[in-house]
Amino acid sequence: MSGIEKTYILKHTADGLRLLRDRDSDQGVAADEPDDLPTPDTLVEPRWNHWYQRKLARPWQATLLGMNIEPISNARRILKIHDPDRYQTYRDRLDILQTLMGIEIGIYENHVREGDGANEKYIELAEYCRYAESLEWPDMEAMRKGLRLDIEPPALNLTARHQNNVMGVLDAVFRCAVKGYMDGKSGRSPAAVLKWLKENGEESIVKEPTLRNWFKQMRDPDDRKQE
Repeated sequence: MSGIEKTYILKHTADGLRLLRDRDSDQGVAADEPDDLPTPDTLVEPRWNHWYQRKLARPWQATLLGMNIEPISNARRILKIHDPDRYQTYRDRLDILQTLMGIEIGIYENHVREGDGANEKYIELAEYCRYAESLEWPDMEAMRKGLRLDIEPPALNLTARHQNNVMGVLDAVFRCAVKGYMDGKSGRSPAAVLKWLKENGEESIVKEPTLRNWFKQMRDPDDRKQE
């Protein structure tokens, strides 16, 4: 009888409850599956055209893509067993990314099927690549080329929901901080915002007409709650 302790995870899947092994696996490895693993040559370069069009990925997927590895389900286990040094690079990068998500790199909240864990969030691949390059992580050239960042970087189109959420937060901040923001006549005052920024030593990157256009799109909180 083996004296090696193993950890198993009971996980909800599309097929019901399954007993899984290996915390690092995205799909999980069933407890009754054999330990046979594909050889290292199973790891292939990413399908960059697919990821360019997809734009978003889970953190573990983005980290492997940044190492020029297609994020197949067994990729991390293959690295862990056959290439420990490269696997440690993967773990270090993922740890930094997960720790600073939402602080130094954005996440997409309320994404379809998004979970509560950091590794279940979605991030923008183009943003991840630029972030990794800012930390001077080596060998990011393949990702930059694959995402065409020097030619036509993939652009995410904000939905009306995202825009409403951003404007709602902006409106709430101005209501609390800017004296005279709600001027009682024409509604929200661009002049009051510009004055507030100047008093706080900040120079606005947008002019009054732009602010006025934004404010026309804003609605009262009661209106947003009814949606």
